[in-house]
Amino acid sequence: MIRADFSKSTNLFLAYPKGFSNEYEILVEFYDRLIELIPRDIKLFVITNTRKTERELKARFKHKPNVDTLVINYFDEIWLRDCMGVFAGDKIYKFNYSPNYCTLSKETNYYRYLNKLTKQALTEAFTSQIIEVPLNIDGGNFVHNTEMVFMTEKVYEDNPGKDVESIIKQYTGLDAIVVGRNYYDVIGHTDGYMAFKDKDTVFISEYPQLSHLKRDVDYVNMLKSVAVNNGLKVLPIFDNPADEPIQCACKNKKTRSCLFSARGVYVNYIRFNECIIMPEYSEPNNSPTDYNWMNKQWLESQGFDVLTINCDALAKFGGSLHCISFQA
Repeated sequence: MIRADFSKSTNLFLAYPKGFSNEYEILVEFYDRLIELIPRDIKLFVITNTRKTERELKARFKHKPNVDTLVINYFDEIWLRDCMGVFAGDKIYKFNYSPNYCTLSKETNYYRYLNKLTKQALTEAFTSQIIEVPLNIDGGNFVHNTEMVFMTEKVYEDNPGKDVESIIKQYTGLDAIVVGRNYYDVIGHTDGYMAFKDKDTVFISEYPQLSHLKRDVDYVNMLKSVAVNNGLKVLPIFDNPADEPIQCACKNKKTRSCLFSARGVYVNYIRFNECIIMPEYSEPNNSPTDYNWMNKQWLESQGFDVLTINCDALAKFGGSLHCISFQA
C-alpha cells in the first residue's frame, strides 16, 4: 500500500549538504543536530556526494548504528520530499521533478540529471520497482491519506493539457483533490498547510487574526471546508508565518516577492510513527516564539512524543523539516 506520513515508518533519507555546490552548505551544523535527533529504530540513509564527506559522517556518528550513507556523485539537492517520489513498499511512484517557479524553470538540464541521481539512490537502498508517473509533481504538493491526495492547482500549470486526476488514479489509486493556491504562494505545496494525523483526521494550519495574514486566514479556512466536505475531521496546528521575503533573481513578480521564508510554519514536521520532530523558530530579535511551546504541548496532548529543533537557518531557504525528508 502507498505510504502516508502516519504509516509505520522504518526508513528516512536526508541529503547532507557538506560540499554541495550551492549555498546549502551553511546548513551542515543544522543537519548534524537533526541527525542526532533521529530515533535509533529508524534506518537513516544520508546521501553525500563524496567519499571524503562519507568518511567524516561515519566518524562523527559512529555512536549511531542506524546511520548509513549513500555516496551519489554530484548530488547537491536538499529538498528530498519534492524529488524522491512516493513509497509504496514493493513500488516507488516517481514523478518527474521539474519545478517551474522563480528562476528554477531555467534549470531543465540540472533537474533532468537530478531525477537520474534520485533513482540511483532509491535503487541502491531498495529493491522496489520504480514506476515513473508521467506528471511533473513536487512531493510537497502531494499530501495524502492512502485514499485521497491534496494538491494545489499548480499541478495543472506544471502539466498543461493532461488529465491529472485520471493519471494519478490510474497509477497510485488515489483520488486527487485539487484546491486553489494561496495568493502569495509561488511554490504551491500543500505540505505547507496540512498534514494527515491519520486516515480520517488532518492537521491544518491555523493563523492568528492579523491584518497582514488576512488572505492566508481565508485560504486555510477554505482548506478546512474542503477537508470537511470530503469527510475528514480537522484539527489545528498553530502557525504564524513570518512576512519575510527571500531574495531571488526572478524578474516576473506577481507579488511583493518571489519566495518567502518558512519561519513560523509548524505543520511541516517529520513524523516517525508516534514521534514527531517539530520545527522551532525564533522571533526577529532571536527570542523564542510562544508558538514553540504551544505546538509542542498541543501535539503531546494528541498522544505524540515531540522532539524539537530550531529551523531558523533552514527556513531562510523557503522550506522546513518535511521538505528535506523522504520516508519509507
